[in-house]
Amino acid sequence: MPWIKADVDSKITGLSDKQKEVWVEVANKALARCLATGRSMEACEGSAIRQANTVANGIKESMTMAEVGSLLTDFMDAEEPVVEAGDETELLGDLVPLEEKAVRKDGIVSLRLIAPGWGSSGYYPAEILERDGPKVFTPGVKMYWNHPTKTEVRERPERDLRDLAGELVSAARYEKNGRVGPGLYADAKVFEPFRGAVNELAPHIGVSMRAFGKAKPGKAEGRKGLIVKEINQSRSFDYVTAPGAGGQILELFESARSGNYKPDDTRRDNVTEQEAQALQEASDNLIKENMELKAENARLREAAILRRARDYVAGELAKVEMPDITRERLTEALSRNPPVEDGQLDEVALAETVEAGTTAELAYLAEVRGSGQIKGMGSNGGGDVDEGELEEAFAGLFRGQGLSIEEAERQAAFAADRR
Repeated sequence: MPWIKADVDSKITGLSDKQKEVWVEVANKALARCLATGRSMEACEGSAIRQANTVANGIKESMTMAEVGSLLTDFMDAEEPVVEAGDETELLGDLVPLEEKAVRKDGIVSLRLIAPGWGSSGYYPAEILERDGPKVFTPGVKMYWNHPTKTEVRERPERDLRDLAGELVSAARYEKNGRVGPGLYADAKVFEPFRGAVNELAPHIGVSMRAFGKAKPGKAEGRKGLIVKEINQSRSFDYVTAPGAGGQILELFESARSGNYKPDDTRRDNVTEQEAQALQEASDNLIKENMELKAENARLREAAILRRARDYVAGELAKVEMPDITRERLTEALSRNPPVEDGQLDEVALAETVEAGTTAELAYLAEVRGSGQIKGMGSNGGGDVDEGELEEAFAGLFRGQGLSIEEAERQAAFAADRR
């Protein structure tokens, strides 16, 4: 995408012009917010369309522009995108406490990743964890020092290297009789700079999952809410502070993040060469993927604008009497470099370019044929053509073909002289 008003009827019918304008704004905003979380284009497009349909249908013709603007502001300022039942959504696991002195000498820590039952994102059935856990939570899944903020998710979805604290080294396994209760367990490597901090803070911190999956409204254990039906993509497992841990714990958390943590008066702010290389490779890959996604979005946006411009020019020229070969040439020339404002096609400026270019072309054809008449251009289309107006019309045509202002004026003067 992005979507424009011409796309709306292919997604939902029966909307007024006012509702279509709201639909476009909501859909494009929802798509951008969704892509910033790392979800797939396919999932994000479906979610954005459904959100736009919901919001646009709520717009009444009796609403003032101020009321419509207020509704859009509420949507744009919402901290979370609208999540529909059954749609792919972000799943956040609740904090699972660590055991004291959890890290072994080799840097490996054994973790319970998530327990079955009710959590903040919904209800996690044991059978879903057992089925999907080993497939989704595999060796190499990264562990970070704290969850990202919503701003960080939007501005740096690849995360901050300063927060990269470890990774899973075994696939998750479901244990009905795990040492601290049922749930998904896995082994993880804690990177050197964070090992002392994890051991020191173990009584006050835990791990929390970030993943994507599907959930539907339902009832379990006497409660109603979202029931997780599928976990299909892992993002990370993050070390987080326990509720009520206090300001001193948060200070220690930040010290470890910045490399200034000193358990037992020993600095742990260095990583091995192998770990540093792995960190750099992970960063390079994430940056590359982010750049490719931005480039693809820009390409799709440009293609949509060019397609819309060509359709508009072809529609306008279809109303004018002229040879087919001339119409085809003008359509190609006038839509090649369309005017854009704020990332959208500027239809007002394009209309002026089309009118000027068509007037110039028909004036030239009329002169060549000796008819002295121009048909199909309203008040500008009959009788003699003023020399200055003709030259300006030619200049508009040549600018629409991509020439610079100076070159367009030179060519226009030459064309007018040939009359």
